[in-house]
Amino acid sequence: MLKPDISNAFATAGQSQKIHHLNKRVEELEAEINRLRTEESNSEEKIALEARIQELVAELANKQGIQEVSINLIDRNSHQPRQSFSKESIQGMAELLETQGQHTPVLLIPLSSGRYLLFDGERRWRAATKLAWKSLKAVFIVTGIEADDRELHRQALSTTLHREDLNALDLAESLIQQIIYNYPELEEQKDDIPRLLNAAMSRLERNHRNLELADMRLASKEVQKQWLETVEFKNPEEQKIFDVILALQLNPTSIDTNIFPLLKLSKDLKIGIREAGLEGSKARELNKLSAIQLNINEVQASKVRIKLTEKVIKEKLSLSQTKALVKETLNQHKSSQPSPNQNRKLIKTVKTIRSIELTGIYNNELEEIRQALQGKIEEIDKIIAKSNSI
Repeated sequence: MLKPDISNAFATAGQSQKIHHLNKRVEELEAEINRLRTEESNSEEKIALEARIQELVAELANKQGIQEVSINLIDRNSHQPRQSFSKESIQGMAELLETQGQHTPVLLIPLSSGRYLLFDGERRWRAATKLAWKSLKAVFIVTGIEADDRELHRQALSTTLHREDLNALDLAESLIQQIIYNYPELEEQKDDIPRLLNAAMSRLERNHRNLELADMRLASKEVQKQWLETVEFKNPEEQKIFDVILALQLNPTSIDTNIFPLLKLSKDLKIGIREAGLEGSKARELNKLSAIQLNINEVQASKVRIKLTEKVIKEKLSLSQTKALVKETLNQHKSSQPSPNQNRKLIKTVKTIRSIELTGIYNNELEEIRQALQGKIEEIDKIIAKSNSI
Protein backbone atom coordinates (compact mmCIF):
# COMPACT_ATOMS: atom_id res chain seq x y z
CA MET A 1 0.00 0.00 0.00
CA LEU A 2 1.38 3.34 -1.05
CA LYS A 3 1.84 6.00 1.58
CA PRO A 4 0.11 9.27 0.89
CA ASP A 5 2.48 12.02 -0.23
CA ILE A 6 1.80 14.40 2.66
CA SER A 7 4.27 17.08 1.52
CA ASN A 8 2.82 17.13 -1.99
CA ALA A 9 -0.71 17.30 -0.60
CA PHE A 10 0.13 20.32 1.51
CA ALA A 11 1.89 21.94 -1.44
CA THR A 12 -1.16 21.44 -3.60
CA ALA A 13 -3.39 22.80 -0.86
CA GLY A 14 -1.15 25.85 -0.52
CA GLN A 15 -1.27 26.46 -4.27
CA SER A 16 -5.06 26.10 -4.28
CA GLN A 17 -5.32 28.54 -1.39
CA LYS A 18 -3.15 31.03 -3.29
CA ILE A 19 -5.30 30.70 -6.41
CA HIS A 20 -8.45 31.10 -4.30
CA HIS A 21 -6.98 34.25 -2.74
CA LEU A 22 -6.10 35.69 -6.14
CA ASN A 23 -9.53 34.89 -7.56
CA LYS A 24 -11.18 36.52 -4.57
CA ARG A 25 -8.92 39.57 -4.89
CA VAL A 26 -9.72 39.93 -8.60
CA GLU A 27 -13.46 39.68 -7.87
CA GLU A 28 -13.16 42.33 -5.15
CA LEU A 29 -11.27 44.68 -7.48
CA GLU A 30 -13.80 44.21 -10.27
CA ALA A 31 -16.61 44.97 -7.83
CA GLU A 32 -14.75 48.08 -6.62
CA ILE A 33 -14.20 49.26 -10.18
CA ASN A 34 -17.89 48.84 -11.00
CA ARG A 35 -18.83 50.75 -7.85
CA LEU A 36 -16.53 53.64 -8.72
CA ARG A 37 -17.91 53.73 -12.25
CA THR A 38 -21.39 54.43 -10.95
CA GLU A 39 -20.42 57.18 -8.53
CA GLU A 40 -20.32 60.88 -9.27
CA SER A 41 -17.17 61.75 -11.18
CA ASN A 42 -14.72 63.93 -9.31
CA SER A 43 -10.95 64.11 -9.32
CA GLU A 44 -10.51 61.88 -6.25
CA GLU A 45 -12.76 59.16 -7.66
CA LYS A 46 -11.00 59.30 -11.03
CA ILE A 47 -7.69 58.75 -9.26
CA ALA A 48 -9.22 55.94 -7.19
CA LEU A 49 -10.61 54.22 -10.29
CA GLU A 50 -7.29 54.52 -12.10
CA ALA A 51 -5.54 53.02 -9.07
CA ARG A 52 -8.03 50.13 -8.86
CA ILE A 53 -7.60 49.33 -12.55
CA GLN A 54 -3.84 49.26 -12.08
CA GLU A 55 -4.31 46.98 -9.06
CA LEU A 56 -6.54 44.71 -11.14
CA VAL A 57 -3.90 44.53 -13.88
CA ALA A 58 -1.25 43.69 -11.27
CA GLU A 59 -3.39 40.97 -9.67
CA LEU A 60 -4.23 39.47 -13.07
CA ALA A 61 -0.53 39.50 -13.94
CA ASN A 62 0.18 37.68 -10.66
CA LYS A 63 -2.61 35.20 -11.30
CA GLN A 64 -2.09 34.55 -15.01
CA GLY A 65 1.35 35.88 -15.78
CA ILE A 66 1.94 38.54 -18.43
CA GLN A 67 1.51 37.33 -22.00
CA GLU A 68 2.88 38.70 -25.26
CA VAL A 69 -0.01 39.18 -27.70
CA SER A 70 0.39 39.95 -31.37
CA ILE A 71 -0.86 43.46 -32.14
CA ASN A 72 -2.50 42.06 -35.28
CA LEU A 73 -4.81 40.01 -33.04
CA ILE A 74 -5.96 43.00 -30.95
CA ASP A 75 -9.10 44.90 -31.95
CA ARG A 76 -9.93 48.31 -30.54
CA ASN A 77 -13.21 48.51 -28.69
CA SER A 78 -15.62 50.02 -31.23
CA HIS A 79 -17.90 50.75 -28.26
CA GLN A 80 -15.17 52.83 -26.64
CA PRO A 81 -16.71 56.27 -26.05
CA ARG A 82 -13.33 57.97 -26.39
CA GLN A 83 -12.81 58.43 -30.11
CA SER A 84 -10.40 61.35 -29.76
CA PHE A 85 -6.71 60.73 -29.32
CA SER A 86 -4.57 63.74 -30.21
CA LYS A 87 -1.46 63.26 -32.30
CA GLU A 88 0.60 64.82 -29.50
CA SER A 89 -0.80 62.35 -26.97
CA ILE A 90 -0.02 59.33 -29.15
CA GLN A 91 3.42 60.69 -30.08
CA GLY A 92 4.24 61.26 -26.41
CA MET A 93 3.24 57.70 -25.53
CA ALA A 94 5.23 56.35 -28.49
CA GLU A 95 8.36 58.16 -27.30
CA LEU A 96 7.82 56.81 -23.78
CA LEU A 97 7.43 53.23 -25.03
CA GLU A 98 10.45 53.54 -27.30
CA THR A 99 12.75 54.89 -24.60
CA GLN A 100 11.46 53.05 -21.52
CA GLY A 101 9.60 50.06 -22.89
CA GLN A 102 6.14 48.86 -21.88
CA HIS A 103 5.84 48.65 -18.10
CA THR A 104 2.06 48.31 -17.78
CA PRO A 105 0.24 45.52 -19.67
CA VAL A 106 -2.87 46.34 -21.65
CA LEU A 107 -6.11 44.75 -20.43
CA LEU A 108 -7.72 42.49 -23.02
CA ILE A 109 -10.96 40.53 -23.34
CA PRO A 110 -10.38 37.15 -25.06
CA LEU A 111 -12.96 36.54 -27.79
CA SER A 112 -14.25 33.17 -28.99
CA SER A 113 -12.81 33.94 -32.44
CA GLY A 114 -9.28 33.79 -31.03
CA ARG A 115 -8.86 37.55 -31.21
CA TYR A 116 -8.74 40.03 -28.32
CA LEU A 117 -10.73 43.17 -27.51
CA LEU A 118 -9.08 46.14 -25.81
CA PHE A 119 -10.63 46.94 -22.44
CA ASP A 120 -7.92 49.29 -21.20
CA GLY A 121 -4.77 50.69 -22.82
CA GLU A 122 -5.79 52.10 -26.19
CA ARG A 123 -3.13 54.83 -26.14
CA ARG A 124 -0.42 52.21 -25.61
CA TRP A 125 -1.88 50.10 -28.42
CA ARG A 126 -2.02 53.06 -30.84
CA ALA A 127 1.50 54.15 -29.92
CA ALA A 128 2.88 50.62 -30.33
CA THR A 129 1.22 50.41 -33.74
CA LYS A 130 2.85 53.71 -34.68
CA LEU A 131 6.21 52.23 -33.66
CA ALA A 132 5.48 49.14 -35.78
CA TRP A 133 5.79 46.84 -32.74
CA LYS A 134 4.75 43.27 -33.36
CA SER A 135 3.30 42.53 -29.92
CA LEU A 136 2.22 44.01 -26.59
CA LYS A 137 2.37 42.75 -23.03
CA ALA A 138 -1.14 41.93 -21.86
CA VAL A 139 -3.32 40.40 -19.17
CA PHE A 140 -6.82 39.06 -19.69
CA ILE A 141 -10.17 39.73 -18.10
CA VAL A 142 -13.17 37.46 -18.66
CA THR A 143 -16.28 39.63 -18.72
CA GLY A 144 -18.97 37.35 -20.07
CA ILE A 145 -20.27 40.24 -22.14
CA GLU A 146 -18.78 39.45 -25.54
CA ALA A 147 -22.14 39.02 -27.21
CA ASP A 148 -23.82 41.92 -25.45
CA ASP A 149 -22.86 45.08 -27.33
CA ARG A 150 -25.15 47.23 -25.21
CA GLU A 151 -23.54 46.13 -21.94
CA LEU A 152 -20.02 46.38 -23.35
CA HIS A 153 -20.71 49.93 -24.51
CA ARG A 154 -22.27 50.83 -21.15
CA GLN A 155 -19.27 49.55 -19.21
CA ALA A 156 -16.84 51.32 -21.53
CA LEU A 157 -18.81 54.56 -21.29
CA SER A 158 -19.06 54.31 -17.51
CA THR A 159 -15.34 53.61 -17.21
CA THR A 160 -14.42 56.57 -19.40
CA LEU A 161 -16.89 58.96 -17.77
CA HIS A 162 -15.43 58.37 -14.33
CA ARG A 163 -11.83 57.77 -15.21
CA GLU A 164 -10.92 60.97 -17.05
CA ASP A 165 -12.74 63.79 -18.79
CA LEU A 166 -14.40 62.66 -21.99
CA ASN A 167 -14.55 65.38 -24.62
CA ALA A 168 -18.07 66.63 -25.18
CA LEU A 169 -18.33 65.54 -28.80
CA ASP A 170 -17.37 61.94 -27.99
CA LEU A 171 -19.83 62.00 -25.10
CA ALA A 172 -22.63 63.25 -27.37
CA GLU A 173 -22.08 60.51 -29.93
CA SER A 174 -21.70 57.83 -27.25
CA LEU A 175 -24.91 58.87 -25.53
CA ILE A 176 -26.84 58.62 -28.79
CA GLN A 177 -25.40 55.14 -29.30
CA GLN A 178 -26.18 54.04 -25.74
CA ILE A 179 -29.79 55.24 -26.06
CA ILE A 180 -30.16 53.14 -29.21
CA TYR A 181 -28.54 50.12 -27.54
CA ASN A 182 -31.03 50.37 -24.70
CA TYR A 183 -33.98 51.11 -26.98
CA PRO A 184 -33.33 49.71 -30.49
CA GLU A 185 -36.73 50.96 -31.62
CA LEU A 186 -35.28 54.50 -31.57
CA GLU A 187 -32.75 53.67 -34.32
CA GLU A 188 -34.91 55.30 -37.00
CA GLN A 189 -35.20 58.43 -34.85
CA LYS A 190 -31.47 58.63 -34.13
CA ASP A 191 -31.08 62.12 -35.60
CA ASP A 192 -34.16 63.35 -33.72
CA ILE A 193 -32.91 62.39 -30.24
CA PRO A 194 -31.37 65.83 -29.48
CA ARG A 195 -34.57 67.55 -30.63
CA LEU A 196 -36.75 65.24 -28.53
CA LEU A 197 -34.62 65.94 -25.45
CA ASN A 198 -34.77 69.68 -26.08
CA ALA A 199 -38.56 69.66 -26.46
CA ALA A 200 -38.98 67.69 -23.22
CA MET A 201 -36.58 69.99 -21.37
CA SER A 202 -38.57 73.04 -22.49
CA ARG A 203 -41.76 71.60 -20.97
CA LEU A 204 -39.96 70.64 -17.75
CA GLU A 205 -38.64 74.20 -17.45
CA ARG A 206 -42.10 75.67 -17.91
CA ASN A 207 -43.35 73.43 -15.10
CA HIS A 208 -40.21 74.09 -13.00
CA ARG A 209 -39.53 70.36 -12.82
CA ASN A 210 -36.10 70.76 -14.36
CA LEU A 211 -34.92 71.79 -10.87
CA GLU A 212 -35.48 68.20 -9.73
CA LEU A 213 -32.98 66.76 -12.20
CA ALA A 214 -29.89 67.46 -10.09
CA ASP A 215 -31.23 65.18 -7.36
CA MET A 216 -32.59 62.58 -9.79
CA ARG A 217 -29.16 62.23 -11.40
CA LEU A 218 -27.75 60.76 -8.19
CA ALA A 219 -30.88 58.89 -7.12
CA SER A 220 -31.23 55.11 -7.17
CA LYS A 221 -32.54 53.38 -10.28
CA GLU A 222 -35.85 52.71 -8.55
CA VAL A 223 -36.30 56.36 -7.52
CA GLN A 224 -35.41 57.49 -11.04
CA LYS A 225 -38.00 55.12 -12.47
CA GLN A 226 -40.71 56.40 -10.11
CA TRP A 227 -39.85 60.01 -10.98
CA LEU A 228 -39.95 59.33 -14.72
CA GLU A 229 -43.44 57.90 -14.35
CA THR A 230 -44.67 61.13 -12.72
CA VAL A 231 -43.40 63.33 -15.56
CA GLU A 232 -45.94 64.03 -18.26
CA PHE A 233 -43.78 63.30 -21.28
CA LYS A 234 -45.37 64.02 -24.63
CA ASN A 235 -44.30 60.65 -26.01
CA PRO A 236 -42.57 57.47 -24.74
CA GLU A 237 -39.41 58.29 -26.72
CA GLU A 238 -38.70 61.25 -24.45
CA GLN A 239 -39.00 59.11 -21.32
CA LYS A 240 -36.59 56.53 -22.76
CA ILE A 241 -34.00 59.22 -23.51
CA PHE A 242 -34.22 60.57 -19.96
CA ASP A 243 -34.01 57.03 -18.57
CA VAL A 244 -30.63 56.37 -20.21
CA ILE A 245 -29.12 59.76 -19.38
CA LEU A 246 -30.13 59.61 -15.71
CA ALA A 247 -28.99 55.97 -15.39
CA LEU A 248 -25.50 57.17 -16.36
CA GLN A 249 -25.79 59.82 -13.62
CA LEU A 250 -25.70 62.68 -16.11
CA ASN A 251 -27.91 65.77 -15.95
CA PRO A 252 -30.25 66.09 -18.98
CA THR A 253 -30.08 69.88 -18.62
CA SER A 254 -26.34 69.90 -19.28
CA ILE A 255 -26.65 67.34 -22.09
CA ASP A 256 -29.31 69.46 -23.80
CA THR A 257 -27.45 72.75 -23.36
CA ASN A 258 -23.79 71.82 -23.75
CA ILE A 259 -23.41 68.35 -25.24
CA PHE A 260 -25.93 67.50 -27.97
CA PRO A 261 -25.53 70.89 -29.74
CA LEU A 262 -21.97 69.81 -30.67
CA LEU A 263 -23.42 67.21 -33.04
CA LYS A 264 -24.33 70.10 -35.37
CA LEU A 265 -20.82 71.52 -35.52
CA SER A 266 -19.11 71.94 -38.88
CA LYS A 267 -16.74 69.14 -39.89
CA ASP A 268 -13.61 71.27 -39.46
CA LEU A 269 -14.53 72.11 -35.85
CA LYS A 270 -15.21 68.45 -35.03
CA ILE A 271 -11.71 67.68 -36.30
CA GLY A 272 -10.41 70.49 -34.07
CA ILE A 273 -12.02 68.87 -31.03
CA ARG A 274 -10.84 65.35 -31.83
CA GLU A 275 -7.30 66.02 -33.01
CA ALA A 276 -6.27 69.31 -31.44
CA GLY A 277 -8.15 69.31 -28.12
CA LEU A 278 -10.43 72.25 -28.94
CA GLU A 279 -12.94 72.70 -26.11
CA GLY A 280 -16.60 72.20 -26.94
CA SER A 281 -17.68 75.61 -25.62
CA LYS A 282 -15.11 77.37 -27.83
CA ALA A 283 -16.07 75.22 -30.81
CA ARG A 284 -19.67 76.35 -30.43
CA GLU A 285 -18.56 79.98 -30.54
CA LEU A 286 -16.41 79.40 -33.63
CA ASN A 287 -19.35 77.63 -35.27
CA LYS A 288 -21.07 81.03 -35.42
CA LEU A 289 -18.69 81.84 -38.27
CA SER A 290 -20.98 80.22 -40.80
CA ALA A 291 -21.10 80.96 -44.51
CA ILE A 292 -24.42 82.75 -44.03
CA GLN A 293 -23.17 84.96 -41.17
CA LEU A 294 -19.95 85.80 -43.01
CA ASN A 295 -21.79 86.23 -46.33
CA ILE A 296 -19.24 84.06 -48.16
CA ASN A 297 -19.27 80.54 -49.54
CA GLU A 298 -18.76 77.48 -47.30
CA VAL A 299 -15.22 76.80 -48.54
CA GLN A 300 -14.15 80.33 -47.57
CA ALA A 301 -16.02 80.11 -44.24
CA SER A 302 -14.23 76.85 -43.43
CA LYS A 303 -10.87 78.53 -44.06
CA VAL A 304 -11.83 81.37 -41.70
CA ARG A 305 -12.86 78.91 -38.95
CA ILE A 306 -9.73 76.78 -39.35
CA LYS A 307 -7.47 79.84 -39.15
CA LEU A 308 -9.19 81.12 -36.00
CA THR A 309 -9.33 77.64 -34.45
CA GLU A 310 -5.56 77.39 -34.81
CA LYS A 311 -5.22 80.81 -33.18
CA VAL A 312 -7.48 79.86 -30.25
CA ILE A 313 -5.53 76.65 -29.61
CA LYS A 314 -2.02 78.03 -30.20
CA GLU A 315 -2.54 81.13 -28.05
CA LYS A 316 -4.65 79.24 -25.49
CA LEU A 317 -7.42 81.83 -25.66
CA SER A 318 -10.08 81.74 -22.96
CA LEU A 319 -13.78 81.35 -23.77
CA SER A 320 -14.37 85.09 -23.35
CA GLN A 321 -11.41 85.86 -25.62
CA THR A 322 -12.75 83.39 -28.19
CA LYS A 323 -16.16 85.10 -28.08
CA ALA A 324 -14.50 88.47 -28.62
CA LEU A 325 -12.49 87.10 -31.54
CA VAL A 326 -15.61 85.66 -33.20
CA LYS A 327 -17.51 88.93 -32.70
CA GLU A 328 -14.63 90.96 -34.15
CA THR A 329 -14.43 88.67 -37.19
CA LEU A 330 -18.17 88.90 -37.85
CA ASN A 331 -18.02 92.71 -37.57
CA GLN A 332 -15.10 92.85 -39.99
CA HIS A 333 -16.98 90.85 -42.59
CA LYS A 334 -20.12 92.91 -42.14
CA SER A 335 -18.19 96.18 -42.55
CA SER A 336 -16.55 94.82 -45.70
CA GLN A 337 -19.94 94.17 -47.30
CA PRO A 338 -21.30 96.93 -49.57
CA SER A 339 -24.17 99.04 -48.27
CA PRO A 340 -27.59 98.97 -50.01
CA ASN A 341 -26.75 102.28 -51.75
CA GLN A 342 -23.46 100.83 -52.99
CA ASN A 343 -25.29 97.77 -54.29
CA ARG A 344 -27.78 99.90 -56.20
CA LYS A 345 -24.98 102.01 -57.67
CA LEU A 346 -23.06 98.88 -58.68
CA ILE A 347 -26.11 97.37 -60.38
CA LYS A 348 -26.67 100.61 -62.26
CA THR A 349 -23.01 100.73 -63.35
CA VAL A 350 -23.11 97.14 -64.62
CA LYS A 351 -26.26 97.89 -66.60
CA THR A 352 -24.63 101.00 -68.09
CA ILE A 353 -21.56 99.03 -69.20
CA ARG A 354 -23.72 96.34 -70.79
CA SER A 355 -25.82 98.93 -72.64
CA ILE A 356 -22.86 100.70 -74.29
CA GLU A 357 -23.10 100.50 -78.09
CA LEU A 358 -19.52 99.93 -79.31
CA THR A 359 -20.14 100.16 -83.05
CA GLY A 360 -19.18 103.50 -84.52
CA ILE A 361 -16.60 104.29 -81.77
CA TYR A 362 -13.12 105.12 -82.99
CA ASN A 363 -10.40 102.54 -82.44
CA ASN A 364 -8.37 104.74 -80.13
CA GLU A 365 -11.44 105.25 -77.92
CA LEU A 366 -12.15 101.52 -77.93
CA GLU A 367 -8.56 100.94 -76.79
CA GLU A 368 -9.05 103.34 -73.87
CA ILE A 369 -12.24 101.48 -72.86
CA ARG A 370 -10.44 98.13 -73.16
CA GLN A 371 -7.52 99.30 -70.98
CA ALA A 372 -9.90 100.65 -68.32
CA LEU A 373 -11.87 97.41 -68.20
CA GLN A 374 -8.67 95.33 -68.21
CA GLY A 375 -7.38 97.30 -65.21
CA LYS A 376 -10.59 96.63 -63.27
CA ILE A 377 -10.52 92.93 -64.18
CA GLU A 378 -7.00 92.63 -62.75
CA GLU A 379 -8.13 94.44 -59.61
CA ILE A 380 -11.10 92.10 -59.25
CA ASP A 381 -8.84 89.04 -59.69
CA LYS A 382 -6.55 90.24 -56.89
CA ILE A 383 -9.48 90.79 -54.49
CA ILE A 384 -10.94 87.35 -55.23
CA ALA A 385 -7.54 85.66 -54.83
CA LYS A 386 -7.00 87.40 -51.47
CA SER A 387 -10.48 86.40 -50.30
CA ASN A 388 -9.88 82.76 -51.23
CA SER A 389 -6.60 82.70 -49.32
CA ILE A 390 -8.25 83.65 -46.01
